[in-house]
Amino acid sequence: MNDVVFVLWLERVYGNLKSVIQTRLLPALQSYFEDSRSGAEVIWSRSPAHIRWFLFAFAFASISRLWRLDAQSLWLDEGATWAEIMGKSYYVLAQELFSTDAAYPAYHLFLKGWVDVVGDTEYWLRFPSAIFGALAVALLTLAIPRQPQRGFLLVLLSTAPMLLWHAQDAKVYSMLLCVAVGLTMSTWRQKRWWLLLFLLPFVHRLGFMMIAVLLIAPALQHTGLRRRAFAVAAFSAGLLSVIGIAVSIRAKAAAGAQVVFPLQSLLDLVARFLADRRWNDQMLSVPVWLWVCPFLLLLLLGILQAYRQFRSGNAASLQLLLLAFTPVFVVVLSYGTTAAFDARYALFSAPAWFILMIHGASWTVHNVTIGKRHFSLLRTGRMVLLIALLVNLVSLFEPARGIFSGAPVKEEWRIIMRELANRVTPNDLVVLHPPYAMPLYRYYRRVTPDPLPRPVLFTVFSEGYRGSSTDVTAQREYQRRSFDMQFKAASAGKHRALLIIAADHAAQIDPPIDSSSPYGWVGLYFQFPQKTWPCGGMDRYGVALLCQSFPSIVGSADPPQPEKVIEAEFGGELKLRGITIKPLGTFYLPNGTVPIEFYWQAVKPPTQNYRMFVHLCQRCNEPPYAQNDGPPLMGYGDAGLTKTWVIDDPLHDERSIVIPADIKAGNYALLIGVYDDSGKRLPVVSKDGGVLGSDRLIISTIRVINQSAIIR
Repeated sequence: MNDVVFVLWLERVYGNLKSVIQTRLLPALQSYFEDSRSGAEVIWSRSPAHIRWFLFAFAFASISRLWRLDAQSLWLDEGATWAEIMGKSYYVLAQELFSTDAAYPAYHLFLKGWVDVVGDTEYWLRFPSAIFGALAVALLTLAIPRQPQRGFLLVLLSTAPMLLWHAQDAKVYSMLLCVAVGLTMSTWRQKRWWLLLFLLPFVHRLGFMMIAVLLIAPALQHTGLRRRAFAVAAFSAGLLSVIGIAVSIRAKAAAGAQVVFPLQSLLDLVARFLADRRWNDQMLSVPVWLWVCPFLLLLLLGILQAYRQFRSGNAASLQLLLLAFTPVFVVVLSYGTTAAFDARYALFSAPAWFILMIHGASWTVHNVTIGKRHFSLLRTGRMVLLIALLVNLVSLFEPARGIFSGAPVKEEWRIIMRELANRVTPNDLVVLHPPYAMPLYRYYRRVTPDPLPRPVLFTVFSEGYRGSSTDVTAQREYQRRSFDMQFKAASAGKHRALLIIAADHAAQIDPPIDSSSPYGWVGLYFQFPQKTWPCGGMDRYGVALLCQSFPSIVGSADPPQPEKVIEAEFGGELKLRGITIKPLGTFYLPNGTVPIEFYWQAVKPPTQNYRMFVHLCQRCNEPPYAQNDGPPLMGYGDAGLTKTWVIDDPLHDERSIVIPADIKAGNYALLIGVYDDSGKRLPVVSKDGGVLGSDRLIISTIRVINQSAIIR
């Protein structure tokens, strides 16, 4: 076959293919999709109205729950959830379904199966909570038979701040809410009521409290043996819940939790339910208790309406009132005795509260004259409901406080761990406080490909006081002495210490010592350095990174020495004595770091507070791939200002360069230079050579390895 024949053959094939696509394939696809669309429309039109509404409500509620689902870092409790499901097998989690020590085993078992399929990123860890939350909203709206009340309830639930928090939290409470909604909308005569009642204790052990409440209504509706059976079952479930609460209170009291007056706990619970704030907080400089007044008015009107229906013989109204307030008062009277009180423990009551508020929104005033206009019917309740919806939006988008404000409202472990990864060197001591924050440290190690050091944990605080004295002062002194001894042992041979501390959680076991500081013994040791140099830090909403550098190794007069000796002077004032450079792991990796320790001293009194730059480059006359720029010790303390340096006094300064994630494998040079306040670089003189352009010094070369090469 010659070239001409071959080209003609290709043209015929192309023409036939084009004809098939235009005359057969495209019409067939169009017909298929038209038929599918028509079929879907038929199915939708033939579906019951409540099914169509449920699907719409579920989609509507899902929007607010899936929006910015992974915008916030995991917080302490979410880290504990991750550790629970990743650290235990399916067999162990299944055994915990019948264990008295597991609070909500069914959720952990379900979540483990979920993350094994889709992964354990922040988004996928929280996704089940978002779906359960949307499902609870859609189901609860079905409790209202008429529009527009049903639509108002959908919007109210979709924007409720507390429900949105739990829908974007890798915890059990959205699943619990979903089961609670199903029980709230059912009666003991229905099979689903018994099924959900059976499942409830496996979802959360506090479910026994809701079981006790739910069994009261059928007990009152029966006589004789059935009444006694329901009453005994209700009493037994209530007793189990009280025992569980008592054990929890005892554990929290042992941790030194402060007693809270129950009335204050009740007010805080009300404010949490309605605005996701505490009663004495402020929202846009207005007290929260004023913001929740519309909700309280609707709730009061709904209670009056339900009470009238109960007096008329409506058993469902009795169950609604019992569910709305019995768990609330039990939780307030019990958990209200500790500072760890949280409104989520009474979440069973939330569905009943919202139903009562919607019933209260039907409040109308007849024959009202405003000015010269007469109104035969004024829907005042609906107006109050609109104000309540506005309060929800204010709470969600309030600057710096709202979950959708864009500001961090959960502990920023992701940022703090990235900062640690950017700064840590192999000669650093890393301290984590409190010890039970370890799951979050392990989870966020993934922000860097480098192996981060295992942190030191001071369990002397979480283990409690081991001495014989019951005096608080004596206990704290015992803890301080134990901590000092353990810290000195851990820091021996180290050049610097970095502390990651979640102050609010640490305060439960290591209470603040100084009223002007949020820290206990561990934090104070870093906040007010003792024979150390401060070297900067970062505080990000509930978690902080603090740094202290040792002028000499603790317990020794000998200062740290470099592994690589370099003789170089900058501007005739500063002398670089050497460096220590080695990766955190075996290799230098993209998105990892190059940790370097610089060892300086002054040869003449420095005339300015100089800054240093470190560049990572290949063609070093072009802009660097990465750099670190700033004063020594990040400018903190006297040692961070070169004008304070004493001649021949040794100083070490730790820095790291973050390697770009998209960098190519290969060899790279590391350069250092010093410049003054005007930006002028100091001239470099070195006996070891390596000077570029008279103002930069090559200190080392490194090889960056791609992770794919390591795997091979």
